Amino acid sequence: MKQEINFYAFTFLKTFFLALITFLTPIKGLILLTGLCVFLDTIFAIYTTIKLNGWKSYESNKLFNIVVKTFFYFGSIVLGFFIDKHIIENNTLFGVSLLIAKVVTIFWLYIEVKSIDETSQKLGNKPFYTILKNLLSKMKSIKTDINEIK
Repeated sequence: MKQEINFYAFTFLKTFFLALITFLTPIKGLILLTGLCVFLDTIFAIYTTIKLNGWKSYESNKLFNIVVKTFFYFGSIVLGFFIDKHIIENNTLFGVSLLIAKVVTIFWLYIEVKSIDETSQKLGNKPFYTILKNLLSKMKSIKTDINEIK
């Protein structure tokens, strides 16, 4: 009897998770990208903490906040997907499919990249904006040099 209950419980859970994964397939890339950024931010923050203050400053109990943050990020992306799927007709807004889910994802990615940038600045590096601005100015100068050669 107990084995039969375990079998049915396992079958139910497997079916539930497969149905959930199937339903969320259109936004799996958005969720994976957000999860990757949260993971990179966490690894970079741990590295910076250990580099600046040593192993004694690292506290694993603060890592629990990552679970809450990730759950909140994923939940808001799924909520945006539900709005796109069930409220907005044809899943397109201004000609872009799943626009709300994509905007929410871009917002969370911006926050994570900004966090990585701030952590990088703690190590003495330049801000990403400055590096990007210098890169673009060098590319413009290279383009003008190439046009002069022609």
